[in-house]
Amino acid sequence: MGIRDRNRRVSPLEAMLGYRWGALWWSSLFCIGVLLHATPSARAQAKIVGTYRCASAQVGKRTGQCISPPLILHADGRYHIWGEQGTYKIRGRWLYLSESKKRGPGRLCRGRQIIFQYSYRGQRHTIKFRREVTEQAGQVYT
Repeated sequence: MGIRDRNRRVSPLEAMLGYRWGALWWSSLFCIGVLLHATPSARAQAKIVGTYRCASAQVGKRTGQCISPPLILHADGRYHIWGEQGTYKIRGRWLYLSESKKRGPGRLCRGRQIIFQYSYRGQRHTIKFRREVTEQAGQVYT
């Protein structure tokens, strides 16, 4: 123990836990905070689980009725649409479908909407999906 160590003030936490335990406690708290911030929120994924019906489709400058099958997002991270099956991930306001080759990410919007914008065969496509909300069995609100 050097002269500087004897003259140093000891915080209450250090006095209670000892100097080394205090440093270990703070570094552990920092690591947990980083992990919680970096890990996608399960709550965010749970909020978007459900069946999404196609609300509108725009190809180039033409807007028409949508004939797309529904996008189904399961709680375990799986999805089904357009004959595809795979997993999905949420990063911020974006939905990534693992097996989607031409559509790219979908933007999560207010009002329970997911919008896919992509180019296919030289034309710009914008497909909007709206979530079906089921309150109780037999009642469907869109």
